[in-house]
Amino acid sequence: MRNIRQFIKYVIVGLINTAIYYGIYYFMLKLGFSYTISLTVGTIVGIINSYFWNKYFTFRTKKITVSETVKFIIVYGVQYLSNLFIIYLCVEYVGISEELAGIAAIGVGTFIGYFGHKFWSFREISSEKR
Repeated sequence: MRNIRQFIKYVIVGLINTAIYYGIYYFMLKLGFSYTISLTVGTIVGIINSYFWNKYFTFRTKKITVSETVKFIIVYGVQYLSNLFIIYLCVEYVGISEELAGIAAIGVGTFIGYFGHKFWSFREISSEKR
């Protein structure tokens, strides 16, 4: 039951984070920035937002450690690279618009993020019984 609640919290944080990320991504595209720059800025803002919400709300860790922070950034790095790859494939090879390609990448990133953070970034705390 705790894992289900934790996943629901992760989804709630993810929806908020996705709205922030995609809002920045879309807005920057409309201002004429490339999808690479738009994705990068949206991801950086998303990382900051997500770190604090997932740390204190979803996985409920208390101390900030260097190890946890580095792991969190690495998971987001993998997520960013997978998103960039999906957007690139969608735009350059499939012919999907940059706006829709950004949405397509969100699903894969969600799974990478949840499992990476649950089983690696916040592993010690999230595996304890409460």
